Amino acid sequence: MNNPYGVDPTRFTVVPRVLVFATRDDDLLLLQRSLHKKLWPGLYNAPGGHVERGETPDEAAARELTEETGLQVTSLTLRGLLIGDAGGDLPGVMVFIYQASVSGQLHARNAEGVPHWVPWPQLNDIPTLPDFHQLLSLVFDQPRFFTLYKTPRADGGENIRVILSEPPIAD
Repeated sequence: MNNPYGVDPTRFTVVPRVLVFATRDDDLLLLQRSLHKKLWPGLYNAPGGHVERGETPDEAAARELTEETGLQVTSLTLRGLLIGDAGGDLPGVMVFIYQASVSGQLHARNAEGVPHWVPWPQLNDIPTLPDFHQLLSLVFDQPRFFTLYKTPRADGGENIRVILSEPPIAD
């Protein structure tokens, strides 16, 4: 097979994904994951999913948000990256994390779960993915582009590093 990018299959590889944090007034758009999901059943997270071949991360973010919620993206800003190393010979993930504005009406449910507008004060009262609150803070509480890098530890936990970009130099 032709290898135009010189990819070495023995090197660390990643699967591209997207995650979209959208707000409306004082609410955050979340998806409660279906109970049949293998990973994190019943937990809340921002909408997102895989980037398909031939699709840019921006296109994937808009598509996934619409598929999972019925809403349309009106503005989309890339805020950061999450690089997750699964360890061993497994590929990791590179999650493009967006902040969005949306329009339209939520649909009731889909195969991924049930979309909800959750008021900000209730975010601490619902079951969320383990890194949800850290990502929420990185997206909404600071202005810089971020990279969150997760690597496995021998005890089953994760090492987490957060790198914030330098602010642009004013002219």
